[in-house]
Amino acid sequence: MSFQTRSNKTIINGIRILFGSMMMAYCHAKIKRYEPKHDTFILISNHSDALDPFYMLYAVKKYVRFVISDHLVDNPFLDFLLRKVFGFIVRYREKPSSVMIDDIIKSTKEGVSVGICVEGTITPNGETGFFSPRTGQLIKDAGVALITFKLTGGYFHTPKWGTGLRKGPVHGKVMKEYSPAQLQEMTVEEINETIRNDIYVNVFEDQKKLKNEYRCKNHAEYIERVLYMCPHCLEVGNLHSKGNFLTCDCGYKVELRPDGFFYPVQKDLVFDNILDWDKWQKEQWKERVLKAGKGELIFQESGQRIATIVDKKRKSISENAILRLYQDRFEIVLSDDEIIAIPMEDIKLVKSISIESLIIIDQNTYYYIKTHKPRAPSKYVAGWRYLIGKDYI
Repeated sequence: MSFQTRSNKTIINGIRILFGSMMMAYCHAKIKRYEPKHDTFILISNHSDALDPFYMLYAVKKYVRFVISDHLVDNPFLDFLLRKVFGFIVRYREKPSSVMIDDIIKSTKEGVSVGICVEGTITPNGETGFFSPRTGQLIKDAGVALITFKLTGGYFHTPKWGTGLRKGPVHGKVMKEYSPAQLQEMTVEEINETIRNDIYVNVFEDQKKLKNEYRCKNHAEYIERVLYMCPHCLEVGNLHSKGNFLTCDCGYKVELRPDGFFYPVQKDLVFDNILDWDKWQKEQWKERVLKAGKGELIFQESGQRIATIVDKKRKSISENAILRLYQDRFEIVLSDDEIIAIPMEDIKLVKSISIESLIIIDQNTYYYIKTHKPRAPSKYVAGWRYLIGKDYI
């Protein structure tokens, strides 16, 4: 183990002790401690909130090097802290996933365990989502043990779309540990299915039984970062949140209460939870996108902050642009005379990052798109995937 890794280990152990005390005092977290049977392993968890790596770190009494997204190291200080001090592995979106996979395997070959929130992004709707089918092959190639870890309650405690912490319980525990010999006897598909079964969470099904409360001052604020289509009028982008209420311009209004469910205000309730609403809107959005004619404007949003990223350096090109989605392209309208057209066939990746931000990567440019007001970037990701013949779960 290198000097840097030994230093990382000392720092991480200190953080484990400090954060363990904080979790009990402020986060109402009940994380079951676990002593791994193997010296080196890959620790895989669902991704319920931003604190997940710390919960995992506290649970497993070993030094673990985590995989993180590149948007977390945009800031030079965070880049130094997370990569150099903590030793985290960065998943750079403009690079092929094979680079990250090589870094993970290199780490395990050196005897350093790796932690992965395998969905890659915090669940926006409370259900454990898609993860790459290459995960099973990574586990086999690494040749080390696999530990699965499941978190529940984190989505309500710190929802991706909200701000601040909510007072309510979080639970986390190791589900199973699989030896290298066990894993080698399994197919890639069996490993993926095992991971999926071990870490799957539907927070609303669980909450119907648990009936926990997660209290804060403004339960519904910023929920339009996830929900973008009104189930009453079917319009997109007209939902607005304030306090405990989510309202559409058409007059449809619901209240989000501490148990995490919606309640009717003026009209009949269509959906009582975010997950069912989100699944419905995805199907509606898919139908609308695929029915659009060639060259037809599907949706647009103003107030977009556009930057390009080259060699990890961000350069702003507009603070108030318009983003447009067409059947055959994206457009970034900088002014009446300047429009950047990005043909669908040239796009390598469209992905939501952070809470409201979006990236579009084509053959030559990495576009980083933020917004001046709350919005759901997932509608653009879903639209792109539908238009290139892929699904969006």
